[in-house]
Amino acid sequence: MKKLTTQQIDQLFEFTKKHYVEYYDVQVELVDHLANAIEAEWKENPAISFEDALNVEFKKFGIFGFTGLVEQKQAELHKYYNKMLWNEVLKFISIPKVILTVALYLGIFNLLGYFKHWGETALLAVLMMSFLYFTIDGFRFMIRIKKEQKSKQRNWLIQSVAQSVFSLPIIGFCGLYFNMFRKFFETSSGLSVLGMHFLTFFVLVHFLIFYVFFKIIKPKLLQSIKETEQKYQFA
Repeated sequence: MKKLTTQQIDQLFEFTKKHYVEYYDVQVELVDHLANAIEAEWKENPAISFEDALNVEFKKFGIFGFTGLVEQKQAELHKYYNKMLWNEVLKFISIPKVILTVALYLGIFNLLGYFKHWGETALLAVLMMSFLYFTIDGFRFMIRIKKEQKSKQRNWLIQSVAQSVFSLPIIGFCGLYFNMFRKFFETSSGLSVLGMHFLTFFVLVHFLIFYVFFKIIKPKLLQSIKETEQKYQFA
């Protein structure tokens, strides 16, 4: 049975690049798939040319070509890390972590009740600082990724997902409180009891997401990038 030559394998890599597949790990998967499909076609029809066999297989990807496959893989990775984030956050309402969660809630609520306006101001200042920290950390992370891509001349799908995750202001919803809800909870003497509960809940969820992201999600993303680089370093 006919086998692909090294030159033809290189042509397959160029073919994937030409059709907007910029991530090397996805290119390798596609080239492997296309190579197997072409050799299977040669087994059934030895007379067909390499180019014709490639076109036959490429048409199976539909009118969007490889773009749909890349978007599907990105969506799957986003879903995976989003699910991981919320699963870890939800663990804080299960035993034994729920004890810590309740203690934090009561602590924040009592702080607001004792310090009134100053307590609210302090909490919102902390929210703003955490948002700033998240933004700066994400910016540094993206610069690092860009430098690695430039030096190694290879992009990874997991890097693109990590960059988009770091660019999302999931930690920075403090403006939501100011713009949409605060006016409903203010009285002449400050926040109402309902408003204090709302801000306490808001701050608690914020802190839990912040903690889970930096203690669990970020390390997982970095480890996945490292493993991908090791997997394809000799490819």
